Amino acid sequence: MYECLKGLEPARVFEIFDQLCRIPHGSGNEKAISDYICRFCKDRELWVLQDEAYNLIIRKPATPGYEKAPVVVLQAHLDMVCEKNGDKVHDFEKDPITVLRDGDRIYGDGTTLGADDATGVAFAMCVLEAEGLSHPALEVVLTADEEAGMSGIKALDFDQLQGRVIINLDCSDEGIVVGCAGSAVVRMSLELERETVPGNWESGTVKIRGLKGGHSGLDITKERGNANVLLARLLSGLACTCRVRLGSFDGGLQTNAICREAEAKIAFPADSRDTLLQCIMDWENIFRKEFKISDPDVQVLMEDTAEPWGVYTEEGAERLLDTLLNIDCGVMAMNVEVPGVPETSGNIGVVTSARSGVVIRTLYRSCLDSKKQYAIDKNRRLARLCGAEFQVESSSPEWEYQADSRLSALIQRIYRERFGRDLAVEVSHGGNECGTFFQKFPEADIVCTGTRIIGAHTPDESVMVSIIQQEWEMLCLTLEGMLSYCDWNGR
Repeated sequence: MYECLKGLEPARVFEIFDQLCRIPHGSGNEKAISDYICRFCKDRELWVLQDEAYNLIIRKPATPGYEKAPVVVLQAHLDMVCEKNGDKVHDFEKDPITVLRDGDRIYGDGTTLGADDATGVAFAMCVLEAEGLSHPALEVVLTADEEAGMSGIKALDFDQLQGRVIINLDCSDEGIVVGCAGSAVVRMSLELERETVPGNWESGTVKIRGLKGGHSGLDITKERGNANVLLARLLSGLACTCRVRLGSFDGGLQTNAICREAEAKIAFPADSRDTLLQCIMDWENIFRKEFKISDPDVQVLMEDTAEPWGVYTEEGAERLLDTLLNIDCGVMAMNVEVPGVPETSGNIGVVTSARSGVVIRTLYRSCLDSKKQYAIDKNRRLARLCGAEFQVESSSPEWEYQADSRLSALIQRIYRERFGRDLAVEVSHGGNECGTFFQKFPEADIVCTGTRIIGAHTPDESVMVSIIQQEWEMLCLTLEGMLSYCDWNGR
């Protein structure tokens, strides 16, 4: 066990969290963690079903006296967002997460921690093995690929589930969440011809660094810079002022993270180097002025490179910049019913270069399916204008707010009685699997709760020991309180 986690209570939660951090489990790489939990359940003689997508459905009978309480579904996801600082050497396919602690704060060593959603998985596993905890019959659903496309829950056999009271353990907000946005990832692929670098030209790599990034749903209103957008703006300006030619464009690792770092290979006339360096300094000053509050440490750098490569044709580079600079990125509309929460947003999350061209992947979120479809259609038409191939890679439904939720009322009452204050109840612009549960079971009573994540989807991700302790206590109290669920009147 990591030394920094020893002695923390509840001990079993942190012991299991420790084990999960040692198993690589980025999106699309969930087999090992799924197998580990499957063995965990079989060792405890629990019924467990593992499907081909590595989703798990686990059943645990009600404790004595809770046989007539409604079946409760506990749900969390197995995968994590894999983000790291540019100078960090870490292979998410095989390296464990190095866990560090500074007082109350737990975090990773230059990488995402994976508390989203390893804390939720650890909670569920602790409930499954707990012997002194009173609870109704439980169905624990642990899904794969929540972060990258929700392909796991789309493959889930919902006919296996009896429960219609659902506690999702993937909350990264304050309080509880009772509704969330739907999402879609769209992909544009541009085929771009290359040609040799003109004679007597030099080459370099322009980089955007120092941005905070963040969760593309929860942090999108903070007006943080998106490195893909800033780099496209920079290159558009340099093409006019310094005759810069473009050879590649790469930025971002995940569609659901605001892009923190991006870079492009460029070529330029040897006699324009001084002018180019001055222009780069000018652009850095522009960005620092624009983002002096949200991203005061933004940097624009240029490094020399001796690597031989070609450049895109001028027409191809223009098509690429036309595309990037006309994709909606950021808040597109605010929710008129829920103050302070976006209705619709976009995030150019990942741009990757290959020899044949460039691929752009953008994540859209909206609490309205019609507005999500509108964003998709705008991208489809933009792709047609720019000569790009277009594809919707994934789509997930929104989860509508239900004002009469008994589960929400019960959790609020328990929190008020335990802590003497009201619990925050929110509708989130982040996405989770509650939308699919709501689509499959419209009559279900669903609440999203769990450990609040700080800096989600970035290498600054962290979680507080005190919050884990509080959320674990609340989960136990909620399960114990389910006897009163059927006759709960909200008072």
